Amino acid sequence: MGNRLKGRKSLSKRLYLLAFVCFFLCSGFSFLGYLAYHTAYGRYLPLAQDGIQHLRRAEALLARMPQNPLDAPTVNQAQHEFAAALTSFTQVNAGLQSLPGLGVEVGTFIPVYGARLRAAVHLVPLAVEISQAGMASCDILKVFIAGFHNPFKAQEHGLTMADLAIIDQDFQRIKAAFHVVVDEASQVQPADLQFDPHFSELFATFQKDMPLLQQWLDATGKLLTVFPTLLGIGKPANYLIEVLDSTELRPAGGFIGNYGILTLSGGRVTTAHITDVDLLDKPYTAAGHSIPYPSAYTWFPYYLGAGSWSLSNSNLDADFPTAARYGELNYQREGGNVPVQGVIAITPALISHALEITGPIAIPEYHETVTAQNLIDRIHYHQLGPAGEGPDYVASPDGHSSLRKRFTELLAEHFLAHVRQLAPSALPRFMQLLVNSVRSKDLQIYLNSSVAENLLHQFHLDAAIQSSVGDGLFVVDANLSANKANPFIITALDDQVTIDAEGNAVHHTTLSYAWTLKGHSYGHAHYRDYVRVYVPPGSMLSMQSGWEPRGTSETFGREVWAGFFTLTYGQTRTIRLTWTVPGAARKDALGWHYQYMVERQAGAQWALNLRITLPSCAVMFHTRGGLVASNKQTATLAQPLSQDMDIGIDYIC
Repeated sequence: MGNRLKGRKSLSKRLYLLAFVCFFLCSGFSFLGYLAYHTAYGRYLPLAQDGIQHLRRAEALLARMPQNPLDAPTVNQAQHEFAAALTSFTQVNAGLQSLPGLGVEVGTFIPVYGARLRAAVHLVPLAVEISQAGMASCDILKVFIAGFHNPFKAQEHGLTMADLAIIDQDFQRIKAAFHVVVDEASQVQPADLQFDPHFSELFATFQKDMPLLQQWLDATGKLLTVFPTLLGIGKPANYLIEVLDSTELRPAGGFIGNYGILTLSGGRVTTAHITDVDLLDKPYTAAGHSIPYPSAYTWFPYYLGAGSWSLSNSNLDADFPTAARYGELNYQREGGNVPVQGVIAITPALISHALEITGPIAIPEYHETVTAQNLIDRIHYHQLGPAGEGPDYVASPDGHSSLRKRFTELLAEHFLAHVRQLAPSALPRFMQLLVNSVRSKDLQIYLNSSVAENLLHQFHLDAAIQSSVGDGLFVVDANLSANKANPFIITALDDQVTIDAEGNAVHHTTLSYAWTLKGHSYGHAHYRDYVRVYVPPGSMLSMQSGWEPRGTSETFGREVWAGFFTLTYGQTRTIRLTWTVPGAARKDALGWHYQYMVERQAGAQWALNLRITLPSCAVMFHTRGGLVASNKQTATLAQPLSQDMDIGIDYIC
């Protein structure tokens, strides 16, 4: 028994000795690893931080591009920053790969630095790919800038199929980099980012923007397939131009008094001519032809007494894709023989703002000078006033338009000539005006390509009636007077919204029309307006006054209430509607959320006054879309309705 006891003690000593040796070896390895990783961390952290700073500077530079899309020096500077970031991150990545045993098992034994460097194994390749993608993006921008340096100068070099090949090659590099970045990002844990706040912030920004980046990549890939057709690369592309007269307001922005064809070659405007729409409409009806109105528009001939449908009266829906398709169809029906890739509609507001950039336009043929201030006045004077230019069914001597609208056609010619001669310093303002005009619907674009049109719709750039998410209101007026009274009628939209404890929104809406401004209306003394009010499906109208009700319907995913009223100079008409949207505010784990979309009709000028009152139990914790909180339960907004407005409140109750 003594021998067995002695044997057990000997075995225990050997086990203790083995454990001690293992502990010593592990501790020694951890200590040596600690020293190695500490040295590596101290060497590579400054390089990584330098790379991050370059990425941040590149991001800030590209963020300025929407204000000046043709700014080549800024793109070059951003590309330089991406290249510097790539150099730094490549050095860090090479150093990390040279470290022995940077795996999960070994790194676990190394205090502090093991986990940090293990995280860097995923973060640094991610940063390398972002830097490479940034450089490729700058290459694409430089190709576009070279091709679009001045898109209105037809004689300069435009985009070619060779340019598109370069763009596609860079785009494929960006896509590949993005997939690598997503894969590396999925392997990073929140704890891995605690070692450096700058890296953590950069990673958080990327994760937040990842869905949008994927969306943009998908959109760009689809656009590249139709760019040649849309931009006239390889073969010129034509677009139907509709010049809308918003002084005679129609649902899609105004009466189409002039139309024309714009031609693009290599993305540049080579020609753009407009002419009197009556030179298309009237010969068609004079030959005994007639186009029946669709059943949705029978209200128009009923009030206006119009006979055949036509291009001039094609835009009877505020949904521009619908109006544009009908405009293109009627253009073809009435003899328009130029195949087009889509429709572009512009309002006088766009031209007026453009004149603030180009300066006054001289029309020597008429000894006139047109400015932003007198634009509409001079056009109406020559078309409708005492100038007596001639009838609209007789072509002008040059054949470009009618006698009555020759002044307007010449104005367009001289205007385009001024735009072609814009100084490089003025081009950014002009490009920004075009971008802003798409948002305000003073520039509306429809593309026949379903791929391109779907992308416009996806990014809410198609001037379509938007699908209702939560609450919504869209007031659409149609001037049925055959006069130009709209600029002299002051319109105000006042909406008092009360949300109850169940999330139902009760609206007390007032539409005010005051014809109190003096001016030539050129036509009937009575203003006659067919009004349609678009609200979410399932909305309930409990009271209406101030108009002659013209029934309800459903279209574009909305409930629609229609009415009619007349107005003369000096009068004010007030329409009052009380209506309820069930379940407009929705509740989730974070609280209640109320979203309200107020849409703007192209060419309309509403002063919006909005007041939203929450239940008495509510405490508001976030507002958006310009709402200003008055207290815990009330928020207000008062401003012109210059574009679609997405308004919202988050609250708890």
